[in-house]
Formats: sequence, structure tokens, C-alpha cells
Amino acid sequence: MNEVDEIKQRLDIVEVIGSYVPLKQTGANFKGLSPFKAEKTPSFIVSPEKNIWHDFSTGKGGDIFTFVMLQEGLEFYDALEMLAKKAGVTLKPRSNQSGEKRQNKQRLYDANEEAMKYFHLALSKNTLALAYCKKERGLSSEVIKRYKLGYSPDSWDSLSKFLTQKGYTATELKQAGLVAQKAGRNTVYDLFRGRLMFPIFDAQKRVVGFSARILDKNASAAKYINTPETPIYQKNQVIYGFAQAKEAILKKDAVIVVEGNMDVVGLSNHGYQNAVAVSGTAFSEFQLKNLGRLSKNILLCFDQDEAGVEATARAIKLGDGLDVRLSVVSYTGAKDPDELIKKDKKAWDEALKRAEYAPDYLIRFGMQKYDTNTAYGKKQFAQFVLPIIAGMHDSIEQAHYVAKVAQILDVSEDAIVRKLTGTPAPMQEVKPAELEGTKEPKLTRQEQIEQTLLEILLTRLETRSALGDLRVEYISERHKTIFTELLKQTGLTSEKLAKLLPESSNYVKILTLRGEEVNSDLSEHDARLEAFTQVNRLVRIYREKQKRVLSRQIALAEAEGNQETAHKLLQQYQRLLNDEND
Repeated sequence: MNEVDEIKQRLDIVEVIGSYVPLKQTGANFKGLSPFKAEKTPSFIVSPEKNIWHDFSTGKGGDIFTFVMLQEGLEFYDALEMLAKKAGVTLKPRSNQSGEKRQNKQRLYDANEEAMKYFHLALSKNTLALAYCKKERGLSSEVIKRYKLGYSPDSWDSLSKFLTQKGYTATELKQAGLVAQKAGRNTVYDLFRGRLMFPIFDAQKRVVGFSARILDKNASAAKYINTPETPIYQKNQVIYGFAQAKEAILKKDAVIVVEGNMDVVGLSNHGYQNAVAVSGTAFSEFQLKNLGRLSKNILLCFDQDEAGVEATARAIKLGDGLDVRLSVVSYTGAKDPDELIKKDKKAWDEALKRAEYAPDYLIRFGMQKYDTNTAYGKKQFAQFVLPIIAGMHDSIEQAHYVAKVAQILDVSEDAIVRKLTGTPAPMQEVKPAELEGTKEPKLTRQEQIEQTLLEILLTRLETRSALGDLRVEYISERHKTIFTELLKQTGLTSEKLAKLLPESSNYVKILTLRGEEVNSDLSEHDARLEAFTQVNRLVRIYREKQKRVLSRQIALAEAEGNQETAHKLLQQYQRLLNDEND
């Protein structure tokens, strides 16, 4: 019996899911309201006999692992670790090296946890730091406790001495990002001194690092410093307040994304507990995916300046291939959300209600910045908005904004389309059919991913090992012939492939050319990683299609009272989930 099966056997799926969703028994199954969508009639079903769940309102379903992944915003292995602890199952190391690595990481988590407790206690004993939180910032004791705010004593070694007495070595403290060491010296010193401490938790509520604000207004040091990159802290993966906001995000089906940790704490202090913070300049697809697991409605509230607009544009690009809806919260009369909500809570409420779909916001911003009544202003406006439109994968949405921009500039839609065709971003313009002078629909998301994968496979032969996880049935009809040949002969060069497929010869050459432009600077490691990432996306798309088909078939069989067919289909569904988890 493998670890996954052992955990499923030990844990009662009804008990685990019931800790998130109130369930009521109806015959052999249990029913409750969907945790993913507001509804009045229960459509969420848990089957203890089959050890699976299904939500008919959204079409989602799976086993105990998929539920926890969705509810907690976790990757599979993180959910595995979480449920293993709950079940009392010791996970086997994937290798001797990974077992040692996991133990080392646990030491870093533990060190950060001890540091968090130390800072939290120190705050309660420091009159000035406590006054800053409660009097100057107006934070309640409940919010201070909720976010485990702390204070780092203005000392070079108080924390390091405390943790050394706890048994941690200087090397471990450096790896945890808690101390630093000057070149040529054997001693270490505390990295955080005289600062208000914001502990950062991962999705499993483990402390991975800190953000620290200087309290001395006259100090010349940086206002904020953060934990450096460590084995457990990566800036583009952490989300401040994520662990505390999960429940509220699910309940409100919306997440407010700000840039400042104090904004998160301040909003929570006024009842908005579904707020999180990221660095606008480092906002990543990983963070967006994690937030999207909890809610598709993401409200961006970045700084109201050029940098904030650039961060919004970057977020649109990241989110275009994901199932999320990005909106922008804009306001005036305050430098940040924390200041606004203190001045006028009603104004903040109104700003949330007026949240604007992100592409519309950027177009409106462009109209305010550039004079669209002049030829030069129109040119500037087009240069600002067209890359955003060019990056849209949905053809209907893209057509909508082509028409809108054409109207704003008082030009024909054809002029906008011609301009878009000359924009480097859109892959849709490079198609075999178009090379022959015919028109076909724009590429689907799957076809976009396939093209990206082909670009790197055709130009970087060392990435062909990624094809081992790919099967022909995962590929769309558009690219099936090309992938079929590559799967047959993994060492096939792009030149030989073009000769082998005369009908697609030009297309293969263009893909190769694009690949050389885009991927030539990638290291071998990064190139392999990119190829495996795109293959993994194709596998996921294929499995999601299968799951949707099975969900419809299950619903139909149950509606018709055909329990035998429904049972067989559920078994197929479970096998598919098991394949995902393996």
C-alpha cells in the first residue's frame, strides 16, 4: 500500500471535508452547500463508500487530496504532507538526499517559528513599538495576535543568542535568513534590529520569513527589509497574509491584493480579512495561481502611479492564460488603502464597488495620460494598450477591445488589427493556414502552449527528454502530425522534420526561428524546466477535459437513476484522480 492509499484509509473523508463544510447525511452519501460557489440548494456531495466528493454546481470533484488542495491553496505534495500529519503517516523520502533536505528545511521552519514567538513576545514588552501599533496605527490586540506582529530588539545578538541556546547553529540561522555574517569574521549578527516584524507564513501556516519595518523615523536605514532568499523563502512565491485570509477569501469569493503588509493588517483591522500583499514588481504566475485556487475574483489595489500601472499590466499578462478575473481598485485622497480606510471607510467601500475590469482600467488610464485627439497622442496610446490586447488569448475578448480602441482612436478596426499583426507578442498570427493565405480561428490556449513547447523542442535538443511524459492523444489536431514525428524520433532535427513534413515545412521553420530568438539565452536547466512545464500544462488540460466529460456523464446517469453506470463512471473518475496524484 502506498502513502496516498494509506492516508485515505486512515482518514474519514466525511470528517475531513466536514471540518470545512457542514454536511448532512442523505442515504449513503452526505450533502452540503458548495464551498466554491454561493448557492441555496445543496449540490456538494461526499461519498464515504467511494471515498470521493463532487460539486455539481461547479463541476469540481475528486478525493480528499484534491479537496484540501483547493481549499487550502496547496500543491499536491504540500497537501500530502498536511494530511499525512493528520493521519499519523510518516512519508518516505523520495531519495536519501531528499530526506536529508526535508529534515534541513524543517530545522529552518522551526528556527523561524521560534524567532516569530520571540519577536511577538518582545513586542508586548516594548512600550514604544506597542504604542506605534496601537496608538499611531490604531491596531487592535486581536489583529496584532492574528498576524503575530512582533518587535526585533535593537541589539546585534539578542535573537542569535536566544536561538543558539535553543540548539540552532550559526549555519542554520544564516540559512534561515535570521542572521548575517561579515566577510572575514567568524561571528554572526542579527539581521533584524529595532524593527516592527511581520512574519510571513506559507499555505501550511509555517513561518518562512519576515518583513521588517524600521520604527525610528530619523534612521537612515531602509524603511523595509525582508528575509533574503532561502531554501524556504522565495520572494516571488510568498504571499503576505495568505494563511490568515484563506477562510475569508473563500467566504467572500474575492481577494484584495495590495502591496504593503501594513495595508493588509490595516484592512483586517477594519473587517476586510480577505486582503493579502505581494510585491508588485515581483508578482508571479505562481502567486496568481495560488490565489486563483481560492477565488477567481482578484482585486488589484497597487499604488496609484506608473509603477502600479506597470504591475497591473504585468498581472494581466500573467492571468490571461489562467481562470481568473482581474479587477483594479482605484481611489484618490490617500497614498495607500490603510490611510484611505482610516480617513473614510465609506470611500474605501465605494472604491471596492467601483472596481474596474483590469483591461478597461488600463485603457482609461491611457486615455487620461495621452491626448487621443492628436496624431502623436493616438500613436502613444496605441503603443500603450495594443501589447495588452495582443497578449489576450480569448478571441472574443480580443475582438471586443479591438473595436473599443478603434472607436477611441477614430480609426477602422482593420487598422488596429494590422497594427496588432506587427506587434511581437501575439503568437496567433503565425499559423500554417495563414501562410497559405487562408483565415482560421485564433489559437486556443492549448494550441498556444503546444506552440511554445515546439519552439523550445525544435531549437534545444537537450529538452527532448520532456517528451517522455507526452502522448499523442494529449495534442490538438493542429499540431498532432508534428508531435507524432518528434515522439517517434526524439533526436530529429528541425531541418529533417521540415523535409519530412512538406505541408508544414514553412510552419516548422518559423517556429524554429521564433524559438531561436526567444530561447537562445536560456541555460540548459531553464530550457529543460520550460519544456517540462509546458508538457505538464498539456497533460493537465487533457485530464481536465476527461474529468469534465466524466462529470457530465455521471450527472446524467444519476439523474436517470442508472446507479450501475454512475458507479462505473465514478470509478473511472477516481482512476483519473489517482493518475494525477501519482
